[in-house]
Amino acid sequence: MSNKHFLPLDPGKLVTNCLRAITYEYEFMSLLEKEKVIYNNQFDRSKVALISGGGSGHEPGFYGLVGSGMLSAVAQGDIFASPNYKNVKAAEKVCHELGESVKWAGCIFIITNYTGDNLYFGMAAQDLIARYGSEKIRLIRVTDDVAVKQDANSLVGRRTLAGIAIVSKLMGAASQSGYNIDEIFEFGQRVNDSTASVNAGLDHVHISGHSMDSDFGKLGKTQLEIGLGIHNEPGVQKLDYIPRNEELVSTLLDMIFNKEDEGRGFFKYSKGDKLVLLINNLGGVPIIEEKNILYTTLETLKEKYNIVPARIYTGNFVGSFNAQIFTITLFNASTATTKTFTTDKIFDFLDEHTNAICWPNTAFRSKNSIKNDRIITDFVGYDDEVPNAIIEGPIDLKIDPKVLENIVRTAAQRVIEKEPDLTDWDTKMGDGDCGYGLRTGAELILQKLDEDRIAASGSILEVLHIVLNVIKDDMGGTLGAIIFIFMKSVINKVEELLREDPNQNISQLFATSLPFGLKTLYGYTKARDGHRTVMDVLIPFVNCFHETQDIDKAIQVAYNAAEGTRNLRPKLGRATYVGGLDDQIVFPPDPGAYGIYEILSALAL
Repeated sequence: MSNKHFLPLDPGKLVTNCLRAITYEYEFMSLLEKEKVIYNNQFDRSKVALISGGGSGHEPGFYGLVGSGMLSAVAQGDIFASPNYKNVKAAEKVCHELGESVKWAGCIFIITNYTGDNLYFGMAAQDLIARYGSEKIRLIRVTDDVAVKQDANSLVGRRTLAGIAIVSKLMGAASQSGYNIDEIFEFGQRVNDSTASVNAGLDHVHISGHSMDSDFGKLGKTQLEIGLGIHNEPGVQKLDYIPRNEELVSTLLDMIFNKEDEGRGFFKYSKGDKLVLLINNLGGVPIIEEKNILYTTLETLKEKYNIVPARIYTGNFVGSFNAQIFTITLFNASTATTKTFTTDKIFDFLDEHTNAICWPNTAFRSKNSIKNDRIITDFVGYDDEVPNAIIEGPIDLKIDPKVLENIVRTAAQRVIEKEPDLTDWDTKMGDGDCGYGLRTGAELILQKLDEDRIAASGSILEVLHIVLNVIKDDMGGTLGAIIFIFMKSVINKVEELLREDPNQNISQLFATSLPFGLKTLYGYTKARDGHRTVMDVLIPFVNCFHETQDIDKAIQVAYNAAEGTRNLRPKLGRATYVGGLDDQIVFPPDPGAYGIYEILSALAL
């Protein structure tokens, strides 16, 4: 968890500047600056107004829920602090100001169930009830958190997590459709009662501008917490290890579904009910991990509960700064239905387009469980149509199988042994993947030597084709592409020359073919000798062998070139972006160049 932040000169303006900024981005949003109220300036004031809010620091909540068919306005407090009742009343008033010809439909406060929000929204509600009557002002608490057991929360009830996004979407669509305040309020209660959420996190949040000493409940490097709140409230369970997604998601879903848990059992579900799944990223979970959590949740729902959701949403709904926390929220559309709001109507509301910025306007084909027929597992690619052609018979190149295996095995082992250095050098001067990529390829080649006995025939070309496939399919990265293009063009040239004269000398064949490979490679990369890349080894090695056909001499040249990259300033590649190099004279060796040398060195056996 990082404790570094981008702050304005006056950190006290963090919230106000944020709210000002979004009005520049979205023309339908306006700001009451002193009151920290964001409202939809296109809101139809003849409809029921829906107002929420809470402390800032939960972006894109709460302003991200404002828009057509969602919230009319929100009152934003300071960081993790409730808005005061005057601000809440201002949010209501800006949605209420209208001409005499428009009949006011009333206002519903949709609040997060935390003490401050209850008190201040409650104060505002009582003031407004005194002014307009109880039939025009309603208040609904979103209580979707199932982590805390009933006996532990009997006084205040369940907390609010990401379920407020679903409640806001459905009540907002109902308002936009013209339903009255009683119908929308009853519907909102049903939606809330049919929604369950639980959080899991790798650490508590660090608040912008606060010292690390102020971080409450910071977790250790190997700890994970289940059932956290959205502003550093501790969870209900702390683990001293970080489980894999499969175990973690299973645990979280059990907290939602387990009907035998007398302390919970909040979520009602029967076979055949239509569910909505929402994965909320509180701000610090990388998107690739967020999508993995989604996939694992879908797989677990299907395998353990025979459930395939009818709607799926992921992203940032209710955040908490840089929190490495996610929420699983399930909404049962079947149990939320009323006489007025059928299951089909609920899905129409979910699918209705909104300009609220945190709601994904995803298109779905039906209102039933999602049938994903878009994952193709049996596609036949070009490389799968026929095996790579391998030169056989009189024009094959063969040597003693033991010698061939020794060369290949030694090259792979040397790369694996050098990987820690290569990774270290690439971490300092690049993106850190070079050593790992080479090691991955080397390990696969060793596996093929041991399991497939690829060198048993003594065929040089057969081994080269297999190595080429490993590079193509499993190495990746810039280095993998460079090696592939070079090797493929060399092999193509060797096979061409063998077809012309099957009896050519091996050294002469490669002395002729290696420069051809280098020339081909020049057409795909601007890297040359002296640019601090793999070419700093490849070019002198090829040139030396072409001129001398002396492999020992060429390998020595390659070694000198690899070591020489310590004195080369980067001119191409990611290393050129590394700062603080202006006064540096000696650098770590180029990892790609050194990796190639380690491979070539095995040819001296």
